[in-house]
Amino acid sequence: MSNLYSNFFSPQRMGEANSLEYSTLHEDDVDEVVAFMAAHFYPREPISTGLHMTYEDNKEWIHSSARDWVKSGVSVVAREPTTKKVAGSILATILTRDQSNTYAKALTSPKTKVKTLHTVLSVLETAVDFFARYEKVNRILELAMITVAEEHGGRGVGKRLVQESERRGQVLGCQLATAQATAVPSQRLLYRLGYESLYTMDYTTFEIAGDHVFDMDRMLGTPSAKVMARLIDQEVKK
Repeated sequence: MSNLYSNFFSPQRMGEANSLEYSTLHEDDVDEVVAFMAAHFYPREPISTGLHMTYEDNKEWIHSSARDWVKSGVSVVAREPTTKKVAGSILATILTRDQSNTYAKALTSPKTKVKTLHTVLSVLETAVDFFARYEKVNRILELAMITVAEEHGGRGVGKRLVQESERRGQVLGCQLATAQATAVPSQRLLYRLGYESLYTMDYTTFEIAGDHVFDMDRMLGTPSAKVMARLIDQEVKK
């Protein structure tokens, strides 16, 4: 999901964030990280709660998507150094001019909730044509799902995960980083990291086939999603 389904937290107490071990996510980590997301991500993500979706609704496609995303080399896991317990993770991928979207294939899912979710994500992902907007950009780091355990919240782990993914993206030739930030905490963090908002989806008015799809009483205080981005290649900025 290229939408930053976010459980970001404010970057305070950076000492703890820096004490964790950060490594590139590999296929052997996927089952553990997806289980971590089931516990810490889906119960706190506004689009999922607003669509009355659970991990079980997402289980099939998220396992498949996570295995695809780790192949890009820009997904990261944070672990406690002694126990090796997962403290946070970020799933990310790389978009190119030939492969510029992530969610289209899930639109064929037989599950109504999954199709609705990916319709929302596809609208967000295609709202800004980055390759048309930035002629020099050929590879884009797309931050997808970020999750931080509650006990590590407010300690800079979310910030460090984004920075680790950006660093890997830069090594692999990414010139721009983008995210569909679906919750207020993620939006605040990305603003602090220099991202700008280029598109806003108002949850209260968003419709599919004339029907409002979000239960606003379950949106966890988030009124809108934002497509956010920043250039990470200094040459493109010139």
